[in-house]
Amino acid sequence: MTVVPDVIIGPSPVTGLRESVKAFVADWGRQARIPVEVWALPEGAVPQEAALLAFAVLVDAFSAVEQATYVSMALTAGVTLRLTVCDDGPGLGSHEVIDRRELQARAAALRGRYDIASSAGNGTTVTLELPL
Repeated sequence: MTVVPDVIIGPSPVTGLRESVKAFVADWGRQARIPVEVWALPEGAVPQEAALLAFAVLVDAFSAVEQATYVSMALTAGVTLRLTVCDDGPGLGSHEVIDRRELQARAAALRGRYDIASSAGNGTTVTLELPL
């Protein structure tokens, strides 16, 4: 498990999702010494409940990265918010940073979907999709 910054400031009406994600990813990459490729970040405002869930999923995904040489992520928001985080580590195994059933339930409550695809030796991909 890689290090997660001690102080995590999530999205707020002041910072917004884009800036919160940029700050978290930059800090995580420095501390973990693993390069992070950011493919996309949302330009506009994202509803607060969706932003908070996206940030929680992002933090969980980055917290679970183990023995990876890189991480990539994309976050877009249009009609649907889509977050994808991929790493090339050995896979999740039994690692649980926070109870993922809670994240799945929160996504379902917003009529969305939260998935983890992971297999031994092939890394992990975490995906969140929420209608906006």
